[in-house]
Amino acid sequence: MAIQLNFTEELRYADDLAGISIPVVLSYGKKSRRVQAKVDTGGEVCLFSHEDGTILGVPIEQGIPITLSSLGGNVEAFGHEVIIQTGDLIFQSLVYFAKYPGLPRNILGRQGWLRNLKLAVVDYDNLIYLGSYDS
Repeated sequence: MAIQLNFTEELRYADDLAGISIPVVLSYGKKSRRVQAKVDTGGEVCLFSHEDGTILGVPIEQGIPITLSSLGGNVEAFGHEVIIQTGDLIFQSLVYFAKYPGLPRNILGRQGWLRNLKLAVVDYDNLIYLGSYDS
């Protein structure tokens, strides 16, 4: 039995051993910033660098605190509501910004990104297909 899914976005990503990185736009207030982020379907939340939050004018430490566990140790972060855009898909999300500068990569995780859309990956062709999630 075949299953059909419908997607509105097709994104090509670089063939990189370090993972799948795609461009996203974060907006907070009247400021926007385009960043690269790793798709992490096992990641609990979306996590962005302290530097990105600062440039957007986010009062980082006034957000919802969380301590995330990673292979490199714990990461302290604070949650804030932002607008996130991937391709033409735009939605409001709770994402986290690292407490300290120097986060080596931004992460698109389940809460804040993946639960807002449908995702298919054809890694052999370096393609991601996205569509808005409509229950």
